[in-house]
Amino acid sequence: MGGDGLLASWKRIIGQGAPLALASICLTLLLLSANSIVLSTTGRTGIFVFAVCMNLLQVYNLFLSGTCQTLQSLGAIQVGKGDYNGLKAVLRRAFRFITVSMAITCAFVWIDPQAIARLFGAVDPAMIQESKHALRVFALSFIPFCYIYVLMIVYKLYSQHRMALFISLALSLTVIPVLWLMARYVPQYLWYSYLVAYVIEAVVIFILHKARHIQFKQA
Repeated sequence: MGGDGLLASWKRIIGQGAPLALASICLTLLLLSANSIVLSTTGRTGIFVFAVCMNLLQVYNLFLSGTCQTLQSLGAIQVGKGDYNGLKAVLRRAFRFITVSMAITCAFVWIDPQAIARLFGAVDPAMIQESKHALRVFALSFIPFCYIYVLMIVYKLYSQHRMALFISLALSLTVIPVLWLMARYVPQYLWYSYLVAYVIEAVVIFILHKARHIQFKQA
């Protein structure tokens, strides 16, 4: 393999791996920033509730990360064969699994959020009450998060690397300013920050998709 071919291979590897790597880095940055904002706004009770919500996110990540890894592997095989009908079938199964998993998790959180709070050590009535509202809001917030995360993989599979890179950055970096603004001006709605940020991001993705006239390949 010549120098140009090797360079092209490295660019392809970096381009494929960059969105997921950046998403992980940005999520860490978001967690650190959010901890500081929540603690300064709501105190010890709020930071405990936020920690419970982040642990709930790990539950979503159990099926989200597995789905995305499988989607990326199976999807890449279909793309390599030029079988875009097969790719669409893989995508349908992935979105169906994500939808069912989120529906079950969301339903459980909405039915008995107090049980989840107690599971993570909440005994104070004020903490349990605050957790009840926050967990329900966060359960809704994670729905657009999961879909957007899977959509990032879809753009990668269709070689729309710029869109995938944008999503990997925006998933976390959109939340930070929204969280800060709501903590400053409407702290009573602080727990809605993630939901608002992900809805904004979904709208921006839709606009960019249309503005750039992105067309997914057909068989």
